[in-house]
Amino acid sequence: MTVRHRIARRLPMPLSPRTRRFTAFRWPARARAALLAHASAVVRRSALIALALAACAREGGNVRAPSNDLLVVAYDREPDTLNRFSTHILEDVQTCIVEGLVTTDEKMQVVPLLAREIPTMENGGVRMRSDGGMDVTWKLRPGVRWHDGVPFTSADIKFTVEAINSPDYNPESTDGFDRITAVDTPDSLTAVVHYREPYAPYELQFIRGALPRHVLEGKDIDNASEYNRNPLGTGPYKVAEWKTGEYILLERVPGYWRGATYPRIARILFKFIPNTTTRINQLKSGEAHVAALVPWDKYRELQGVPGLTIHRLMGNSYEHITLNQRQVPAFRDVRVRRALVHAIDRELLAKTVLDGLAPVIDGAIQPLSWAYTDSVRRYPYDPARAKALLDEAGWRDANGDGLREKEGVPLAFTLLTQAGFAIRENIAQAVQRQLRDIGVDMKIQLVDGTAISSLWFEGKFDAMLHWWHMPSDPEITLFFASDRTPPAGRNINYVADDSLDTLLYASDRTVAQGPRRALLVAAQQRLAELVPEIPLYNVTRLDAVPAALRNFKGNPTNTGIFWNVWEWEVAPQ
Repeated sequence: MTVRHRIARRLPMPLSPRTRRFTAFRWPARARAALLAHASAVVRRSALIALALAACAREGGNVRAPSNDLLVVAYDREPDTLNRFSTHILEDVQTCIVEGLVTTDEKMQVVPLLAREIPTMENGGVRMRSDGGMDVTWKLRPGVRWHDGVPFTSADIKFTVEAINSPDYNPESTDGFDRITAVDTPDSLTAVVHYREPYAPYELQFIRGALPRHVLEGKDIDNASEYNRNPLGTGPYKVAEWKTGEYILLERVPGYWRGATYPRIARILFKFIPNTTTRINQLKSGEAHVAALVPWDKYRELQGVPGLTIHRLMGNSYEHITLNQRQVPAFRDVRVRRALVHAIDRELLAKTVLDGLAPVIDGAIQPLSWAYTDSVRRYPYDPARAKALLDEAGWRDANGDGLREKEGVPLAFTLLTQAGFAIRENIAQAVQRQLRDIGVDMKIQLVDGTAISSLWFEGKFDAMLHWWHMPSDPEITLFFASDRTPPAGRNINYVADDSLDTLLYASDRTVAQGPRRALLVAAQQRLAELVPEIPLYNVTRLDAVPAALRNFKGNPTNTGIFWNVWEWEVAPQ
């Protein structure tokens, strides 16, 4: 059993000049050198942060333009941790620091990053065993080092798998890792991952990277506060400063493995600005230069802003209302869930609230995916049908107050959504009115982005208006299999259906794309019958970036826009 203790780095406190004179002759030369180096580093870092913050401020009425010295990102929420395996919040900051064996590009293709190539059956990297299991051999890129200079090796891959599967660590999800039986490391650049059965989404198994064995071995990773706030990575940036509630400042890593010319931007400042209006105003004024996932209702407002480009991209994500069946007993009746979908005029929402920017969808797999199908059960706006379904389920207005009840219990729930996100607040209010028309009492609760992520992870909500940013591989098992409730996965609907489970796990065990697609089509059809959630619309990504920013490509998946930040460059103004 691993001995738990917190990671702590004990640094000497800076000494006063008087004390330094008094004690210098007693200290060994090496200790004095270390002390002075620490003090010098503190001064340099303070100066760095001061310069970065000054660059964000108005000087004589002018705002500092984006440059290869500093890029300011207006971010809607603060990370809960920078450990990519522990977070259930957007990972943009982490992506700049910690790299995976693979990533996905702007075309939703899986491409190698720290791996030399993608293992396949054709190149011998994937092998089916006679006992029904599967082996995947990852060949690592030579010459990659952690930020502290220690080589990145297959031992880090092995350690990561064992840590995630250990009862001593509580990662955000164990999905995929819990299907691994062992990892062999025949040499420092080869990791052979053994699965108990075929696992089709293996390509994305290590997209979040790896944990550094030499730093975390024997440590309590959940409480490794130094690592979780300042992780060691192989990426182009490292943390210079994290001021809770305000910002995270990243600085360029010297000796990045891609070569001395990368990354081209020296510092990136992530400013935490939960309020949408404030975030947009800082973009317009130039106080911030980049904003990922701009709300759709701000599209026209930002068009034509000098020096700003709105990058529009059809996303592989979708907005929906999660219905927590564990929390609200009424949601366990499929008739109630179908009634709620029929009661919401999704087409009207898309045309009015969303200004026609987002198409209505009927499931979790989006049109960009090779597994998408439109041959599913649909639920057009039909309040009469919604009322009939609720009547059939025993929910009636017995006292004439306009609200339905059953056995003295009102048909009521609270919809949770993100505060300061105007478009979601507007959608929530529209849904509230439409559900009230069929006798359902829905209240609205607004919370900040960080809190909402924690609440869904813990299952402490009735219903939630939010989105899922889907990966390039359509592994919806993570979201809908009965045994994939947190922390094993993201089934926060708490749907449990044997036939659906059978289809989902069969699709995971089918590596060949053709047969796998047939299983995923059947799973989508079953999901449409069950309606565990209310799908609303496909999320069209809107990312605001400087017009002078070169090599920005965007990304339609949950990988996020910073996947190629190492090659970003601001052209001379």
